[in-house]
Amino acid sequence: MSSLFVGAAVTAALLNLHRDVQHKMTQEFRAYGANAVLTPSVTSGSSHDVSVMDEDVISRLAPFRERVNGFTFVPVLNDVVRLKRLSADPRLPEFQNVVAVGTDFAALQGHYPGWRFQGLAHHLDASECVVGARVAARLRLGVGDRIELQPSDAPAGSSGESQRQFRIAGVLTTGAAEDDQVFVPLAALQSLSGLNGKISLVQLSVPGEAAEIERTIQELSATLAGVEVRPIRQIVESQGRVLSIIRWLTVSLTALILVIIALCVMATMTTIVLERRKDIAVMKALGATDNLVMRLFMTEGAGLGLAAGFAGFGAGAVLARALAQRLFAVSLSVTWWTLPLVCLLSVALAVVATLFPVNIIRGIQPATALKGD
Repeated sequence: MSSLFVGAAVTAALLNLHRDVQHKMTQEFRAYGANAVLTPSVTSGSSHDVSVMDEDVISRLAPFRERVNGFTFVPVLNDVVRLKRLSADPRLPEFQNVVAVGTDFAALQGHYPGWRFQGLAHHLDASECVVGARVAARLRLGVGDRIELQPSDAPAGSSGESQRQFRIAGVLTTGAAEDDQVFVPLAALQSLSGLNGKISLVQLSVPGEAAEIERTIQELSATLAGVEVRPIRQIVESQGRVLSIIRWLTVSLTALILVIIALCVMATMTTIVLERRKDIAVMKALGATDNLVMRLFMTEGAGLGLAAGFAGFGAGAVLARALAQRLFAVSLSVTWWTLPLVCLLSVALAVVATLFPVNIIRGIQPATALKGD
C-alpha cells in the first residue's frame, strides 16, 4: 500500500541520514581542535616556571591509538622566547617576547583543519618555523624571512646553544591566540629551552559522542599515572548537545510519521474488511472460524508491509543520498543494517494497524451479510 511505502521510505531516509549526520557533525567539531588535553599532575622543579612532563608519556598513548579508531594525539612544549628579526630595520623593535610552541606541526594542523596559511604548510624541517599573523604583522615578517629565537631569560648578546635561527615557512591566521605564537619543531624548542625530553602537554582528539569521550578519558586517567587527563568541556558538551538534539529530532519525526501511517493503514484495512463482508460471510458459512479469517487478513497485511519495506528502503536510500548531497555536500553510502529494521517496522506496523479492523470480522453474520442487509 502507498501509505506503508511512504512510511518505509521516510523511515529509511531518516535512519540513513541520522548516521551520516552524526558522522558529519563529529568531523565538523574536529575543526575546533582537540577535545581533551593531557597535562602533568604536578609541577616539576624547572627553572622555566612551566609545568612539564617526560616525553615518554607518548609511548604510553600508543595502545589507545591502535585500539580506538580515530584517536590521535600531538605533544606540545610551550615556552616564552625572544624573537628577533635578522634583517635590521630601525623602524621596528629589535626583538619581541612571544610564546614558542614546539610540536609536530603537521599533526597539530590535523587537529585544526580550519587554520589558514600564507605560504607552504607542511611538515617543518629542523630549521623552519611558522609564525602567527599578528607576530608577522608587528615585525613585518613574511614567508622566506629568517628569524632568531633565544630563551627570554638569556643574556643579551649571548650566542651558541642559547640561540637558534629559523626560516619562516608559513604565516598562520586563526583569529585566536595562535596568531601571537611561533611554531617550531619539538626537538628544536627542547634543545633551545634546555628541556630535552620534556613536553608541556599532549593535545588529544578522542572520537565519538560525549559519553564515549568521557569513558575514554576515564580509561586514560586510570591507565596513565602521574598525569591528568581533562576534557575540553566547551567542545565535548557542545558536541554532545548537538548530537542529542539531532537524535531526538530523528526519533520524534520517525515516531510521528509511523503513527500517521498506522492510522492510514487502519482506515484502509477497515475499508477492505467492509468491502469483503460477503466474501468473509461465505468463508464463515463454509466453516472458517473467526480466528482463521483474521489470520488471513493479518498475513495479507504483513505481506504488504514486507513488500512496502523493501520498496520503501530503496526509495529512502535514494532520498537520503540526495538530501546528504544537498545539505552536507557529501556522498552518503547506504547503511544496509537499516534494511531489516525498516522491513521489520513495516511488517509490525501493518500487523498492528490490522488488529482493530479484523475485529469487525467477529461481528459479521453469514446469513445477514449474504442477504445484503
